[in-house]
Amino acid sequence: MDRYVVFACISFIVFALIPAAAAQPSGAVTGRVTNGETGRPLPSVNVIVESTGDGAQPRGTSTGPQGRFDVDGLAPGRYVVRARFIGFASRSREVEVSAAESVGVRFALAPRTVGLDAVEVTAAPTVSETAEQLRKADIQEANPRDGGELLRTMSGVSAVRRGPVGLDPVVRGLRSRQVGVYVDGMRTFPAGPARMDSPLSHTGPSTMQSIEVAKGPYALTWGGGQLSAIRVETNDLFNVARGERLSGQLQTGYDSNFGSYDVTGTVSGRSDAFAYRVDGAYRTGNDYETGDGTSVPADFLNRELRAKVGYKLGDNQRLTAGGGYQRQDDVDYPGRLLNAQFFKTGRARLGYEYASGTGLVRSVEAKAYGYQTLHTMNNEGKVTYASENFPGPPLRVAVNADITTLGGRVVTQLAPSQDLRIKVGADGYRAHRDAERPFQVVKNGDPTTPGFYESKQIWPGVVTADAGVFAQATRLLGPVEATGTVRADMVWAGADEEQVTDVYLDIAKPGNGALDADALDRREFNVSGALMLTAPLSEAWTLSAGGGTAVRSASALERYADRFPSNKAQTSAEFIGNPRLDPERSWQADLELEARYDRVSFTAGGFARRISNYITLQDAPDVEPMLPLPIFAEGPFRYANGTATFYGGEMSASVAVLRSLTASVSGSYLWGKNLETDQPALGVAPLSGDIGVRYEPPQGRFYIEGTLGGVTEQDRVASILGETPTEGYVTLDLRGGLAVGRGISVEGGVTNLTDADYVNHLNAKNPYSGTPIPETGRIFFAGVNYAF
Repeated sequence: MDRYVVFACISFIVFALIPAAAAQPSGAVTGRVTNGETGRPLPSVNVIVESTGDGAQPRGTSTGPQGRFDVDGLAPGRYVVRARFIGFASRSREVEVSAAESVGVRFALAPRTVGLDAVEVTAAPTVSETAEQLRKADIQEANPRDGGELLRTMSGVSAVRRGPVGLDPVVRGLRSRQVGVYVDGMRTFPAGPARMDSPLSHTGPSTMQSIEVAKGPYALTWGGGQLSAIRVETNDLFNVARGERLSGQLQTGYDSNFGSYDVTGTVSGRSDAFAYRVDGAYRTGNDYETGDGTSVPADFLNRELRAKVGYKLGDNQRLTAGGGYQRQDDVDYPGRLLNAQFFKTGRARLGYEYASGTGLVRSVEAKAYGYQTLHTMNNEGKVTYASENFPGPPLRVAVNADITTLGGRVVTQLAPSQDLRIKVGADGYRAHRDAERPFQVVKNGDPTTPGFYESKQIWPGVVTADAGVFAQATRLLGPVEATGTVRADMVWAGADEEQVTDVYLDIAKPGNGALDADALDRREFNVSGALMLTAPLSEAWTLSAGGGTAVRSASALERYADRFPSNKAQTSAEFIGNPRLDPERSWQADLELEARYDRVSFTAGGFARRISNYITLQDAPDVEPMLPLPIFAEGPFRYANGTATFYGGEMSASVAVLRSLTASVSGSYLWGKNLETDQPALGVAPLSGDIGVRYEPPQGRFYIEGTLGGVTEQDRVASILGETPTEGYVTLDLRGGLAVGRGISVEGGVTNLTDADYVNHLNAKNPYSGTPIPETGRIFFAGVNYAF
């Protein structure tokens, strides 16, 4: 089937390269086109002037550097003037032209954010009145402890809670390695096999400038081996006025219930050619109480420091370098068998950027990066550590894991004509990971007495690598904007033969007999493609349709795990890797309708997805568990290929009731089935919706916002994988902020005002009690921000 994908996508790109036929002249108007958000002029916008009479031929032109256009010689009559620009919603206007007159027309185009392509949240604590800074304030208002919490504010996007931080992203039912995560262009992976540290957990919310979520196969230019993707950009290095040598901000806040507080700070500056930025954060928290007063372990301590420097080689070129270090200590994970003793993460990257804005080559970007994460967890604080509440002998269990990743990327954007944009590039990464699980059985309840001790490899020196090339073309085909993308990836996976145990080789694939060490190596050639069409139905309404296919190779845990708990189940059992797993292939179609008026906006969309070679689980009754614990009522299991289907959709609307008062509503629905088990797919979020009201005067000195959220019960569960039903709930959040003056602003509010006792359906289970991890009860929070 891959060759048909290649043929279809390449055919589209070749077709897009064919120059558009020149339109014939038929009149004249003058005007200017600007960005509706920033007010800045937009060059190279396509402007079409078309007579409403019979037989007249339209004429197309484009705006100059200042966004102006001018067409002479209009005959008297009525005309429709249309402005179209890639990435912006098209606008049109009808005008009456008289003899010897010049009619002026102005357009302010709104950037288009198509939900099936990307959802954007921008962030960084600041009180600037610029459009960019106002968008950044969204994250500060959300008061997040973790990047995963931000995802829960988006329709169709959520996260798995296993502890107080490190919430793991879920996008329309896709989870774990099905969702690729990028931070400043770096492909990121967790170090822990149990994903205690999700890929977003090593980037603090205070350093995030934007988050984009691609809800399907529309992020093929970001990287390969994913069915959906999340892209995070940290605070902009050059987002400082030239000549401002020292500026920054300091923020501190406190959350009740969690008993957590944080201190974050930024220092930045810029000369004519040189710019720098330093971000730091300190966060800590304690156990929290649920709505019914139950205490949940939730200690954590996070510290991070990041720095960036940049140098402008000229008006169009710059070099950048950045690095950072984060450490997390003593993080409780009630949703796992172990707690995290520490995480240590170091990152570094180098980049080159060229952007001309004119000519054939519009931009060139190249970067190289590397990072390492070290992770240690143990069972201290768990019931298995002492014998009082555990039916078996006390245990001393630990996992020592690490990952080292090197990668790079180069991409060029071309503009062969006014209505055509082409992007070509290549990227790749190499990840080496290792994990060892030592454990000891304590004799006679005395840990000083020598007992049975053994150490097992979970990941035996696993290396995974992906090298891919891609091409994307965006073109205006009449009133339709079309974007086609094709990508090809070479994938390598292998394990250290000297570290692989004979037991693993015997049990990994018994259906085909015992494996030899050579069978651990895997080579794949995967092709993905996507096409999106966007057409204006009127000046306000836009219809978008998209579809495509993407491929994901099996993860290190799915290939090489030697009896370790899975992220694809909520049961506490051991799972066995299968090095011969075929890669998952997702086929997805999307449809979205969007409307934008002066005071009303509306978006509704739906999707359907089928995943072939869906990586699921099956019983392995012939395998002896590595750690025979009383809590392992089921298993072991092994990974296997199957098939799954999903469909669902999201909607959102907002209305400016008054100049200062905005009302909004949103909702999402998801259905999924695992055809291999003939049960619902794991982790299908229930029907949910939000109603919000926000009051903010035009001056922007303060705001007050309330949000009422509701979630229905979920009884469609994958019982074979240990999933259990959850009840519905309603929550109410209130928040507000005030710019005091002299760079000082304050924010505060309360989440879960009614102190509801509830569980997010995606949350992990406590492996000892078998109950899902509940969310927090009522939390009062307050913060102060000082900008200088």
